Amino acid sequence: MKPASIKEHRKKEVRSLLKESWSLCRKLKDLGYKKLEKPIRHGWYIELTLMPQLERYKCKPEIEEIAQKLNRSYWGRTKEQAQKRWNTAESKHLIYRGIPTLSHKSYSKLSEKAKRYCTAFFFKENKKTRRRYYVRIPKHAHKIKFKRAYTTHSKIIDPQIIERLDLIDQQLIKKGWYGISYTTRYGSSSRWEIDDTIKDRRKTRMSLGKFKHTSLNELIKEPKWANKN
Repeated sequence: MKPASIKEHRKKEVRSLLKESWSLCRKLKDLGYKKLEKPIRHGWYIELTLMPQLERYKCKPEIEEIAQKLNRSYWGRTKEQAQKRWNTAESKHLIYRGIPTLSHKSYSKLSEKAKRYCTAFFFKENKKTRRRYYVRIPKHAHKIKFKRAYTTHSKIIDPQIIERLDLIDQQLIKKGWYGISYTTRYGSSSRWEIDDTIKDRRKTRMSLGKFKHTSLNELIKEPKWANKN
């Protein structure tokens, strides 16, 4: 029996290591979080807050329903960073009078009554036409303000899992292993390893390049060497 080549052996090893890595990542994720005994101060939030004056309006249920779908807060280490992110969102998604806009996906989940308080608008993004919705909230029923941010939970970490993941990553980036691991993850279209069929097509295309300006009749003519005998 012909022994397996080094390349085939490494492919099997790479598949085994990647499978183990994915399994360990799932285990690490399933560990979850633990609650801190004392919250830690961590930056600021700038957010849209509904005020008690909303009680005066008949549209209160609809506005509260819409508010649950809005991305109403942005975080930053300082007030300046939080304000900068809010301004970026205002420029990108055209926040209307300080109120974030609503995506079409979120809009479609609203009730018919709540949809009456949304107005569609269109804009260009990455050469595609996008659609979002302005939200009409009464002027005195909302306020933009800063709020202190706290870290209340921390990720549970298993040192043995982290150590094993690091060892797997070190092995996969070694010479002769990285190209195989990249191909296994992202397919044979990577620039480290190209399928033999694609190579043959490229060679054929290059060899036929000299016949690019040759007519079909000239190509199908009987070659001169055929009549030598």
